[in-house]
Amino acid sequence: MVNMDYPGPCFSCSAIENCATEEAKKLAVKGYCKGVERELNAWKATLYDVMVGFLDLGDKDRGALVDTVAEIKALVREIETKTAQLEAECPLEMEPVEKDFGDKMGKLRVHYTKAMEVIGAGSFGG
Repeated sequence: MVNMDYPGPCFSCSAIENCATEEAKKLAVKGYCKGVERELNAWKATLYDVMVGFLDLGDKDRGALVDTVAEIKALVREIETKTAQLEAECPLEMEPVEKDFGDKMGKLRVHYTKAMEVIGAGSFGG
């Protein structure tokens, strides 16, 4: 299970903004992106259970989750795209980036919770 209280992939992204050289900053951003990737991979593993549970639902319950599942998939794609973009662009200011990732991870939590309310934690061996 993903730690839903996890604050994000690094404790102080201001360290990236204060890097002395461009090379140090690129390495710090790469480390940050690896943290985002690890958290996203943990979410993907957890969300796999949602997808299995979703497929096992009856039509009525599945219909109630179609939008939630679509939103989960879209958020995962957005996070993957933004991570690749972050590594390529290496922005000067990390605070907006960190906030954006935090917001998207928060939305994943919300949609996961909605899905689990319909699927139920015990319905697929969880």
